[in-house]
Amino acid sequence: MKHVAEGMQDFYRRLTKDGYHSEDVKPALYQVERIVHMEQVRRHILNCMDCPLCERAKSRVPGTGNTSTPLMIVGEGPGEDEENWGLPLVGISGSLLTLILGKAGIGREQIYMTNVVKCRVTDDKGKNRTPMREETLECGKYLRRELDIIRPRVVLALGKVALQFFFPDMKTMSQFRGNIYEYEGTKVVPTWHPAYVVRQRGDALTKAKKEVWNDLKVAIECAKRDEKR
Repeated sequence: MKHVAEGMQDFYRRLTKDGYHSEDVKPALYQVERIVHMEQVRRHILNCMDCPLCERAKSRVPGTGNTSTPLMIVGEGPGEDEENWGLPLVGISGSLLTLILGKAGIGREQIYMTNVVKCRVTDDKGKNRTPMREETLECGKYLRRELDIIRPRVVLALGKVALQFFFPDMKTMSQFRGNIYEYEGTKVVPTWHPAYVVRQRGDALTKAKKEVWNDLKVAIECAKRDEKR
């Protein structure tokens, strides 16, 4: 089977030989190559048996969305709804996130959403639990591949698990959320996971909603600034 890079080189030679300009051919082939690589990652995730999480998981949940986005959103892992429906961030917390993005003028289809862990992580009673560090390290290879392919300008990291994927030494969300950090050439803005917001009540809810909104605006403005450079 022809390797992707080899295929793109062949397509480039054929298209330029047919008279198409190199400056038009290169970005077109770059888009095709990125889509092909992302599909390969998706297939690997759907068939993954690399760690014990696969033994309990009903399904795997790859990322989804626009692979050309400057803004990428990374959550913790799929919950029950996400596991059943095969998409990240589509349960109650994902619905809240979609609402918040809409208020900022961003549709889900405009960005890429994914999780650190691609299988639902549960305890012995079948309830959601926080992934352990060794689980995020194993499954994180897929997130690293997604980052390599998409190369977003900014990542909005939802919750402590996503934050610690990028920066293991950052132990608390309250201390670091809303700030801009650098990870291998990509800006990372941590914020509360929408699941945290859903659990709040009263003044705590008002505060969490305001903080997530402000953090999202920081990420959006950061993406815009980098785009102008």
